[in-house]
Amino acid sequence: MQFTDLINNLHSTHGNFSDKPISDSDLDLILKSCVKGANAANRQSYSIIVIRGMENVKKITGCGFGAPAALIFCADYNRVYKIGERLGHPVDYDSAFYYLTAHTDAVIAAQTAVMTAASLGINNMYTNSIHNLPRKDIAELYKQLEIPEEHCFPVTALILGYESGEPHPKAGKLSGKGIIHFDKYTKLSDAEADDIIKTVNDPKNHFGDAGGCKNFLEFFYTKRDVPRPPEAVEKVDNALRAKLKTFFKK
Repeated sequence: MQFTDLINNLHSTHGNFSDKPISDSDLDLILKSCVKGANAANRQSYSIIVIRGMENVKKITGCGFGAPAALIFCADYNRVYKIGERLGHPVDYDSAFYYLTAHTDAVIAAQTAVMTAASLGINNMYTNSIHNLPRKDIAELYKQLEIPEEHCFPVTALILGYESGEPHPKAGKLSGKGIIHFDKYTKLSDAEADDIIKTVNDPKNHFGDAGGCKNFLEFFYTKRDVPRPPEAVEKVDNALRAKLKTFFKK
């Protein structure tokens, strides 16, 4: 398979993972490949926590279903701090700049894992359930995985396994106005927005199920992504800020 074919055929598995295990050799190849991704200053300011077993994946990620394995990618400077201290050098990565650098490094490693897994016929799904009360209390996640309380934050969880039954149609993706901007950012005109609405709502393009509504975007705005009550948003944000604050100057 050509690399561009691999990219164009990527799709997420939505919870229908079988209990077929991932071989140790395939998992090892995914892990060895994902650390080859680009990263700032070759610092590799991330860590990867491997979760194995159907029930363990369900319990740890809070995603609501099991899978043979999950990889939790963390923005993490603990290794860099430890080595600097052992060598007697000053170390200071407490800033928004360095957090964003580590976050980007972790995401690149995660997507490299996705592509490697796909090349092996292993399906995947990203989940934000690890940040999403009431699905998962991030403080509980830190305790379960013994994540350091300082300079480490779980950025994303990648679920890995094999689809059971027929695969879902590959989700449609926008490419053009509103996504791609040449030379400068350009806001959508009303006519361009209407074109996107038509594209996304066309069932042939597989952007999503209408969920009992007239079309997908009605479902998206009135049922799936309805604004949460302010107190619920504040509760989630406070839990995340409590873990992120160690990346910033006191």
